Amino acid sequence: MNEASRANGASPHQGHPQHLELSTDQAVENAALAGAAAVQKLVSERNELRTRLAAQEQETAAYRALNNELRRRLLMVHQTFVEMAKGVVGDLERFDAALRESAQDAHATIEARMQWEEAAVASAQNGAPRVNGAHVNGAQASGAHQPKGPAPIKP
Repeated sequence: MNEASRANGASPHQGHPQHLELSTDQAVENAALAGAAAVQKLVSERNELRTRLAAQEQETAAYRALNNELRRRLLMVHQTFVEMAKGVVGDLERFDAALRESAQDAHATIEARMQWEEAAVASAQNGAPRVNGAHVNGAQASGAHQPKGPAPIKP
């Protein structure tokens, strides 16, 4: 093409079928390169996602193992607590039984003392002979003492 045709606004390759063919080939090549780059990008993203998935699966497996260990420990703590609670209940039952026995013994002692004192008062009022310093055959024994029962239990 010459200067005159360029000045008229004509394209330098207009009318040349060979140039159209080259530009079509170049467009196809550019499209193929762009497609290959897109495929490479997709493969790279896929590989990255696979790597992330594998890491997350490992993390999930680690959390599951930790969860199982914590569950096992919690069950051990629960069993220990139940055994300890049973021991405390047993101790409280033994303490209660000992306390009841002690209260019954104290009650029996008080009742015995009251019966003894009532018997002593009744015999003194009836004029019956008494033992340990009480009237025996109508005479006061020397060094006589009032009979003593069990010592009272003080609260």
